[in-house]
Amino acid sequence: MKKFVAGMTALCASAVSFAQGAPAAPSPAGGNIKIYGTADISLARYRTSGESKTAMHAGGAGSRLGFLISEGLGNGWNLGGRLEMGFNLDTGTPSSTNGNPNRVFSRQAYVELAHRDLGALRLGRQQGPTYDFFPTYDPMLLPAMDAWGVVTTLGSPLPGYGSGSGRPSGFLINPTARTENTIGYISPRRGGVQGRLSYSPNEGSATVAKLLEANLDYVAGPLQVGVLYVKAGGLNGNGAVLATDPNEEIAFGAKYQAGPVHPYFTYIRRDITDPTRRAGGGVMNGNSETARLFGVAIPVSARGTVRMTYGLYASGAADSDAKNYGIAYTYEVNPRLMLMAAATHLSQDGAARFPVFQSTIPRAGESVDAVTAGLTWRF
Repeated sequence: MKKFVAGMTALCASAVSFAQGAPAAPSPAGGNIKIYGTADISLARYRTSGESKTAMHAGGAGSRLGFLISEGLGNGWNLGGRLEMGFNLDTGTPSSTNGNPNRVFSRQAYVELAHRDLGALRLGRQQGPTYDFFPTYDPMLLPAMDAWGVVTTLGSPLPGYGSGSGRPSGFLINPTARTENTIGYISPRRGGVQGRLSYSPNEGSATVAKLLEANLDYVAGPLQVGVLYVKAGGLNGNGAVLATDPNEEIAFGAKYQAGPVHPYFTYIRRDITDPTRRAGGGVMNGNSETARLFGVAIPVSARGTVRMTYGLYASGAADSDAKNYGIAYTYEVNPRLMLMAAATHLSQDGAARFPVFQSTIPRAGESVDAVTAGLTWRF
């Protein structure tokens, strides 16, 4: 991996040198900046174990305000960057899924050097191959309510970390994953094929795992298929974060967007359910766990679409499997404004106590139901 980091650094240095030696295209302001944002809000009702809860929160994309910067360097080279902050529209407070909200640019903060024929190199906090895998193969696009979001985050608000009890702790491959201190590469798409690679060193931290992500997908007309591989290094642990062994996950996705029904499918496998190290050696639970996700998008008008998902979760722990159904209707008022209504149902085995997003934690083996309605406005 040290060779990978050194190679990427050398590529970046040589590319900058080449671009600086080339005649740059003139730009009156020295570059371009775009300010963009998303206002995402929904009202949800949860019910489980005889209790009900009403909550207002993000429905799909998450609210954000961002700055996208680019500058042409000539000969096909471009320098760019993104600074993106998240916020809770219901309270006005900072937010960040899979990250610390107590910072300015909690969602993304990176610089990028790109060439039209060679691809792009990114440095900083990013939405890497894992994060971008889910919108590609999720027909419902509402992680709080659909099987893609519900099933892949079961077990823990910090997916992938060891639970220390042998219980599941959620998949590393999930819709909330962003990575810090990351070196990322995105290839051009050639012959329908595009690759993405990222590496995140832990900078010597005992509580943050080194992370390698690799994605390859292929597009042929309405068909798209992809494979995603993620490897997390072991942790030495400190305080509440337990020492763990390395762990690997792999996912396959496919979708077909033509005809009256657009089918979707994803399969995810995690090698070790609980990689927490035992005092005498080995891990707490070496069983694998899997998720199978099926979905369809059915356009019913020029702007309206019915979306359905079904997820089967096979836990590595005893009597802890789960199933999730989700259904939604989305209506695009215009290219920037989408209205939605959705419902979901989670059923689980007798030893499982998995919640759905912001629902209360159910009694063992009891189901969770939720409904929501809201809007996503991109500006």
